[in-house]
Amino acid sequence: MLTESGRFLGEVRSRLKLGSSSKREIISELYTHFEDEVTELEEAGYSQEEATRIAAESFGSVGPVANELNDVHSRSRWGQTIIAALPHLVFALLFSLRQWSNTSWLVVILLCTIGVAVYGWQHNKPTWFFTWLGYALMPLVVVGFYLMEHALSLNDAKSTWWVWLLLAAYFPFIVWVFIHILALALRRDWLLGSLMWLPVLPIIGWFMTTHWKEDFLGEGENAVQSLEPWIALSFLTLAGIVVLFNRLKQRCLKAGALLVSGLAILIVIGCSSGGNIGSVNLVLLTSLVLLLFLGPALLDHRIADREEKFMDCLSGEGLHR
Repeated sequence: MLTESGRFLGEVRSRLKLGSSSKREIISELYTHFEDEVTELEEAGYSQEEATRIAAESFGSVGPVANELNDVHSRSRWGQTIIAALPHLVFALLFSLRQWSNTSWLVVILLCTIGVAVYGWQHNKPTWFFTWLGYALMPLVVVGFYLMEHALSLNDAKSTWWVWLLLAAYFPFIVWVFIHILALALRRDWLLGSLMWLPVLPIIGWFMTTHWKEDFLGEGENAVQSLEPWIALSFLTLAGIVVLFNRLKQRCLKAGALLVSGLAILIVIGCSSGGNIGSVNLVLLTSLVLLLFLGPALLDHRIADREEKFMDCLSGEGLHR
């Protein structure tokens, strides 16, 4: 049977929304403090069992302790905050300087993004890693939309069957990849899962609007000039949200910042089209915002409920032995 200290520290660890290195450091400090408390109580004349129980009670409930630790340790330093916001700033600069169609720049930025994401993966997946991971996954989304646009633009069914066949194989693949990556983020923190999907908003949002399809995918070298400032502004807005997210402590404020980012992107897209965004597109974009930001939270609660039931089952079996 687990000791009182082991059970308490195990429950605290399961509720920490931090990296593995931070978890080890915090649990080590708590264990040392717990041992010191037990030793002092034993020297005061208590038995080991009584000293352990009193020391465990002095820590308080697991939930408030874990929440306080999450708030204290979730605020990133300025260096880490800038690194997290950097990919948003790079894409904002790319559109503001009208270099989005420069293949060389896009390839260099993509390779650098993937390289930084791989580095973060191999170094305990810090908070800034999830922002870069989101951008590393975005080419999969762009390729999917390109294939769909290409299939819809061809009128001859005989010449497009291979495109639809490719789409039928491609979309299940990227869904599997995204679910796998999302599960990885949820094991850490659902807020990071929502943070990771921030680039999806401007990319899918612009593709879904009629204004984007007519201008950005149109012909002529001046076709996209009217949209470039708005697209740059959308990525710059996300950079500001990431800075705010990383500098805040309270989790409720972090969640609020993510929801504000979705509202801000909707406003930018609406302003770029002169308010003529269309009710269908507005409903779809709003649903996308809720899916990207509330979906990970709902999945996280379901996983947490299953883990809690599993732990209760184990505890019950232990009591009956």
